[in-house]
Amino acid sequence: MIDPDTGREGITLAAILLFGKDSTIMSVLPQYKTDAIYRVKNMDRYDDREVIITNLIDSFRKLMDFGKKHLNDVFVTEGDQSISARDKILREVVSNILAHRDYSNAYSAKFVIEQSVMYTENSNLPHGHGELQLNKFEAFPKNPPISKVFRKIGYADELGSGMRNTNKYTKLYSGGTPSFIEDDIFRISIPIDNVANLKVGPGVDQISRKEKNETSFETKRL
Repeated sequence: MIDPDTGREGITLAAILLFGKDSTIMSVLPQYKTDAIYRVKNMDRYDDREVIITNLIDSFRKLMDFGKKHLNDVFVTEGDQSISARDKILREVVSNILAHRDYSNAYSAKFVIEQSVMYTENSNLPHGHGELQLNKFEAFPKNPPISKVFRKIGYADELGSGMRNTNKYTKLYSGGTPSFIEDDIFRISIPIDNVANLKVGPGVDQISRKEKNETSFETKRL
């Protein structure tokens, strides 16, 4: 890209976020990270966590893998075809939290899976306030260069389709209805049936052993 004021060539922030090395991203946006949390047993802290600070292409893959690790891929059909409603929901919420975030804001984006809900939160430049309604929703491009690359590589579809797809596949996955809250912090909440995450992630015995080990360690330190 050529700077219109100086005439010098350079790279854009979007290019750095999409393809840059971790060190380059941190030098430009030291506050940049996405916090992935699985919290079912230990509600005070978490059962699993990954802090993701890599470029958006790799962040997408890491967040998808984190979601697949902790959510069951329940049997769902669309017409006469078997599909992964889980993966389709994850694709929409992950692409949203990465492509539509306000990167000038230091608020840490979150991707959280709990007992009965999966939700994302990210900084946002709102075009309104309150819960978005599917039949009244008007999509606004927020980071067009990032969104364009995501569409080209299959991480997202056309603008505005994410909300419709998330609503459609959440109903197939858990029977619930997702919510989309537009504000300075944009929040997507996906209701998930308990069976969606009870059989995956750290087992009860694993968590119990982990908690006992942590307690024992704290006791020894005292």
